[in-house]
Amino acid sequence: MSPKVESAPDLLTRAFNEAVRPFSDKIEQLEQQVADLQAWVQQLENERLEVHSWIDKRGLRPDVPPSIAKIMDAQPDAAATLNAQLDRKITIVNFDLHRLQDDLNDSISSSHFASAMTKFLPDISRLSTLTTGPRFAFDLILKLGGNLNSHGGLDTNDASDLAARRDFYSKLDAAMVEVVRRRFQENEEWPVAREIKRIEKTAAYLRNFGIEPYFPSTLDAMRREVDFRQAGPVPPQAHSPPRY
Repeated sequence: MSPKVESAPDLLTRAFNEAVRPFSDKIEQLEQQVADLQAWVQQLENERLEVHSWIDKRGLRPDVPPSIAKIMDAQPDAAATLNAQLDRKITIVNFDLHRLQDDLNDSISSSHFASAMTKFLPDISRLSTLTTGPRFAFDLILKLGGNLNSHGGLDTNDASDLAARRDFYSKLDAAMVEVVRRRFQENEEWPVAREIKRIEKTAAYLRNFGIEPYFPSTLDAMRREVDFRQAGPVPPQAHSPPRY
C-alpha cells in the first residue's frame, strides 16, 4: 500500500495565513509585553512586602532584606548609613533590655542578653566589607561588648553566667579579627596603640571578676601588625607579614 501523500495547502489557505501573520505576530508581542508587565508588577509587590516586613513599630528592623541591602550597599555613603542604622538599633535593644531588667526588678541572664546582641554580628560583618566600613564595624563590636559589661551581674560568681559571657566575648573576638584585618588593608590613619590600650583596660577590669580572656586574638593580630609596620622595610626572609 503506497504511503499517503499530503496535499499542499491551496492558494486560498496560503493567502489567508499570509494575511493574518502580521496580526498573529502582533498578538504574540502583546502577550509577551503583558507577561513582562506581570513579572514587573510581581517584583514590585515582592519589594513592597520586603519593605513592610523591614518596618516595625519603632522604625526599621536591623535585619535588612537582601534585595534592599544590595541596593543600599551600592551607594557611596553605604557604610555611614548602615553604621548609623545599626548603632541606633543596638542602642534601642540595649535600652529595652535594661528597662525590662528594671521592670522585673531582677537581672536578665547574660545568655539572654548576649543572644540579643549576637544577632547584630552578621550585619556588622556585612558593614566591614564596605569601603570605610571596617572602622565603623570595629567600634560597633566593642559597643556590643560594652553593652554586656554595663548589664551588670559581674560579681554574681554564677558559673553559667560567666560561661555565657566568655562564649559571647569569644564570638565577638572571632568577628573582630576579620574586621581588624580589613581595617589594616584600608591603610587609614588609625591610632592602633591607643585602641590596644582601650581593649586591655577593659580586659584588666573583667579579669578582676574571673572573666578572661577578652579579645585575645584581636589583640594578638593588632600587636603583630604594629610590630610588622614598625620594623620597616627588611629582607623578605627576615620578616614576614602577620598571619590571621
